[in-house]
Amino acid sequence: MPTPAPAKDPADTSLRKQVYDSLREALTAGRFAPGQKVTFRYVAGALGVSLTPVREALRRLVAEGAFEMHPNRSVRVPLMTRNKVMELRDMRMALEGLAAGKAALLATRDQIAGIRRAAREIIAARSRGDSITDRQKVREFHFALYAAAGQPMLLRVIEGLWLQTGPYMNLLYPDFISSPRGPAGRVKIIEALQARDAASARREIENDIRRALSYVADLADEAGNIAPARPTAGKRRRNTPTGTTAFELQAH
Repeated sequence: MPTPAPAKDPADTSLRKQVYDSLREALTAGRFAPGQKVTFRYVAGALGVSLTPVREALRRLVAEGAFEMHPNRSVRVPLMTRNKVMELRDMRMALEGLAAGKAALLATRDQIAGIRRAAREIIAARSRGDSITDRQKVREFHFALYAAAGQPMLLRVIEGLWLQTGPYMNLLYPDFISSPRGPAGRVKIIEALQARDAASARREIENDIRRALSYVADLADEAGNIAPARPTAGKRRRNTPTGTTAFELQAH
């Protein structure tokens, strides 16, 4: 009889999941820049773990299209084309609009309060020029809204799309975010949640995504390629890849 495979240590399995989830969160919050190369060793050092869970997490994210595998134990955030951004824009509008509409019908008072708090924290971060916190709070705002829809499968699909567009949030700084339309749109979304107005919530989210990703798509050159983002967050740390900052292992 074949020898059964040894059972995985629950603690080891938990660590692998935490590394994977931390990288997903970093990608969707724009902590990596388009075209950025990241070594396995850097990620292991940033998270304070061995190479094994990092290797497995990065390979999984390569399979999901969030990274491209490169030689010498490194990966790269894929570069985008105008056509790909437009495709992702349309998919996100449809799915996130659906989630926002459902959230407007189901969100609790506490959930709406959390969404409102994230909107205020975006404004505070922008007022002090803190682009790292700004991007993190934008992610929190959107995913608090979509979580309120109560549809975990839909939420997971949306997260998969953000894995690919998250790094391109960097290209919205500083010009795009200076527009007052973003804060005004978030106010309208919160008002729609309070009024149980699904149509308005859906429309405002669709408009927000359309404006942001159309702006990114319009940055493409004549060949349709979109250039990598430049660093936007203060001084570069020693041994830190361009355009990002160290992130922490998250407990999920």
